[in-house]
Amino acid sequence: MNIGIDVNCLIFEKAGFGRYTYNLVKNLLKIDQKNHSFRRNHFFLYASFIRKRNERKKILEDLIKETKAKNVTLRIIPIPARWKEFLIGLPISIKLFIKDPLDVYFAPHFAGIPKSGFDKKVRMVVAIHDLVFIKFPEHRGRYLSNYYLKRTKIALKQAKNIIAVSNSTKKDLQQYFKLEHKKIFVIPEAVTENFKVCKNKKLIEEKTNKYIPRDTKFLLSVATLEPRKNLSLIIKAFALLPNNLKKEYKIVFVGNPGWNNRSFSRVVKNYNLENKVIFTGFAEESILPYIYNRASVFIYPSFYEGFGLPPLEAMASGTPVIASKGSSLPEVIGSAGILIDPKKEEELAGAIKRVLLSERLAKKLCGRGLKQAKKFSWEKVARKTLEVLEKSAK
Repeated sequence: MNIGIDVNCLIFEKAGFGRYTYNLVKNLLKIDQKNHSFRRNHFFLYASFIRKRNERKKILEDLIKETKAKNVTLRIIPIPARWKEFLIGLPISIKLFIKDPLDVYFAPHFAGIPKSGFDKKVRMVVAIHDLVFIKFPEHRGRYLSNYYLKRTKIALKQAKNIIAVSNSTKKDLQQYFKLEHKKIFVIPEAVTENFKVCKNKKLIEEKTNKYIPRDTKFLLSVATLEPRKNLSLIIKAFALLPNNLKKEYKIVFVGNPGWNNRSFSRVVKNYNLENKVIFTGFAEESILPYIYNRASVFIYPSFYEGFGLPPLEAMASGTPVIASKGSSLPEVIGSAGILIDPKKEEELAGAIKRVLLSERLAKKLCGRGLKQAKKFSWEKVARKTLEVLEKSAK
């Protein structure tokens, strides 16, 4: 079977779709080497760029080299990524860009599915991560939300099958697009082996001192700084904690500024907590596990998530988790963390207080979290994805 995969996200995004694409492709190629029954497959990886050609090509070549895969063909389409995304959204044959004899074509992101598609012999599969542009259109702006909606409609129409990263996302797809149940396959995401418990305190300090001052005790949240993530709730809950805890702990936010993050900054200022909050900006995956390991508790009160990877990363790193009851998060966390109402700061404050003051509870949550995290693996994601691709090609 000849499998084509759009890997542009892998090149242009460090987080989100990019991490998903990188880990999925890496593990698809690996399992193909491990299991001889899959050797009938050949993978075609498609990327499009002109600038920084050698640097970007090397990212893909290094990935292939790491997996030791021989059944891979790398295709670089020599046009800017934005041009390619725009052009395949028009009624222009995708054969202008892709001429290989594919059986199935997979897009890890809706924008990778062409409007005109291939001939009828080539089946298409798309991964849908969330419907933020419908649920919270203001977070992307009207223009982008309308564009995402338009391209998602194209992807859902063209795809023979759809991969949803959670049951919550599947339900959203059925609610808003009236899709058949049997057309949607739920395949949860996972974390890499980098996220694990580290008992070397000296190493943890060395890796994280650039971001967080030495000997700082802190509550942690990892998210883009935007209203949907509901980070203001953490500030409001922190303000309700007893004075001894507020004196002892700080709050660390890891993530880039997002849409309308100024309103969040105002909340921090209004509660006079500027000296209690640390913004690290984006942290590389090589550093992030150590930050999780240093944290006393991880908090994720997001209003909406298609999957919600940070809580899973925190659990795999042995950090107690408090998160929202909303959308997909209960699927990810199960009974391994404390789930709270994302609109009630007093409920969050109570949960934080319980974890910080009870070593027994913290250890209990850590143990449950480690067990829950083991249920998710990228090898499992790759195997299930390959099953969907094989079904789709028939």
